[in-house]
Order: sequence, then C-alpha cells, then structure tokens
Amino acid sequence: MSNCFIFSGQGSHRPGMGLKLYQHSTLATNKIDLSNQVLGYNISDIMFDDNEAVLRQTNHAQVAIYIYSCIIFDIIKDNNHIPAVVAGHSLGEFSALYANNTYTFETGLQIVNVRAKAMHKCEKNTEGKMSAVIGMNKEKISDICKGTDTQVANINSDQQIVISGSADSIQSVSKELKTNGAKRIISLPVSGAFHSKLMSNAKPELKEVISNATFNEPYVPIVSNYDATLRSNPDEIKKALIEQIDNPVLWLDSVQRLGEINNNFIEIGPKKVLSGIIKKIDELFHISSFNSYNDVEEYLHV
Repeated sequence: MSNCFIFSGQGSHRPGMGLKLYQHSTLATNKIDLSNQVLGYNISDIMFDDNEAVLRQTNHAQVAIYIYSCIIFDIIKDNNHIPAVVAGHSLGEFSALYANNTYTFETGLQIVNVRAKAMHKCEKNTEGKMSAVIGMNKEKISDICKGTDTQVANINSDQQIVISGSADSIQSVSKELKTNGAKRIISLPVSGAFHSKLMSNAKPELKEVISNATFNEPYVPIVSNYDATLRSNPDEIKKALIEQIDNPVLWLDSVQRLGEINNNFIEIGPKKVLSGIIKKIDELFHISSFNSYNDVEEYLHV
C-alpha cells in the first residue's frame, strides 16, 4: 500500500525512546549499535535513559530522533508499507530522505550530527526561543513581529503559526500578540530560535557537509519544507536542505501538496505530533502513526 510518509522533527523526543525496540528487534539493535560507532559515542545511553533534560539538548535530540525514525520506517517498510511521496517537519526531512533512498543511513546520520552541533552552538550564543501562536493568521503575526528579531518560523496550519527569536523578544512579542487577539501562546520544548536568522551562523557547516555528501536520485519524490516544492533532483534537494535551517517551515503548504498526490498519511517519529495538525488542515485526510514499540508490535501481529 502506498502512502504519504511524514516524519516528525525536534521536540518529538521522549525519555527511554528506542529501548524496547533495541531489546526486541534485531534490526533496531544493529542500527543503534551502528549509530554508536558512527558517532563515536553511545547515543543509546542518552536515548534509553530517563533524563529528559539531557535528551532534549539539540545536539542529542536531533540525532536520537533521526535514528529512531529511520528504525521505525525500516520495520514497517519490510512489511509492505511503501511511500508514494515523503516529507518531514524540519529535522524530519532528513529521516524522509533516508526513507526515499536519497542517501544511506550513515550519511544522513553524519549530516544530522553536524547540523545538530552547529545549531547547538548558535543556541549558546543567541539564547533563543520558539512559541506556537494559536488563533491568529500569519499576516497579523508578521506585522506584530516587524521591528523585532522575532519572525514566523513554522506555518503549521492556518491557526497554528510558530514564532522564533531571542528570549526577550519572544516574551515582548507574545504579550503584543495576546493583546491583539491571539487565543493562546505555547512555549515549545526547544532551546533555540530555529528557522530564524539567529540560526544563520550554523549554515556554513551544514552547507559543507551536505555539499560533500553523496545524494542519489530518490525512489520517490520529497516535498521540501523550504518552499513546499516536489523534488527528485539531488542537487536541488541539497540546496533546499541548506536553506531550510534559517527559513520558515512551510508545513501547511507542504501537506496540501502531499494531499494532491495521496490523501493517506503515515506519521513516523517518537511522538504523535503531526497527526493532529494534518487533521486540522483537511479532515478528509486519513492518517495513522507509528511512534512506539507497541505500535509496531500491534501492526506486525494484525
């Protein structure tokens, strides 16, 4: 069965992620052991532990989510679930590119590791934050952000827009948004101003590792976050990945583009994050999710 495969991004981590898979799946055991070797340290210790504060750090969370998502994909792929098209939310785009065979697991892991470390460095220098704004349109939010270092970072749906900027700026802009009619402002569990110009210093390192990596022509296309464009050309995919780091995630447009191809979605990641957003975009879209060992176990025994 063909579906749109979508992969969740940073913020979808959870303590203990991957432990049951490691204990019960040879595929997962091999993948996680390989990851430890490629990285030169035991990311498995951080994934399996219950210390959320350590896991949520960008240099750990991005790597852990990529590994976990690729494992879940491999398990269900081997049981006749195949993608017609793929996409991922921010970091999730890197898991999506493994899923459509743009690069090997190891290549993707090395790129994500460089990206995570570079973004972690930016975090330390900028003290950034991200918040979700509920119940206000993008144009009004953008107007209120003018003249500050806060900007629109993710357009998840018509009524869920994420802003990104320095902590002080986010605080003052959030007050202004509430005064002008925003229903809710939700602080996100990330420690940086992702998809904003405060991440631009991470771009050169990401560009270098992506430019030197081997990208193949994918089995199926990807819809890029950067501009919601369907892509199969490796060079174009590389350019969009590099631009993604300090530009908004056009998730609403991306999902609508995916829906033109196939309205059956499968979400993969440590938590069920994207399913609710997709239902708000179009209630006629069908979506299932694979987020845990129990999800996989139930699927394999149906």
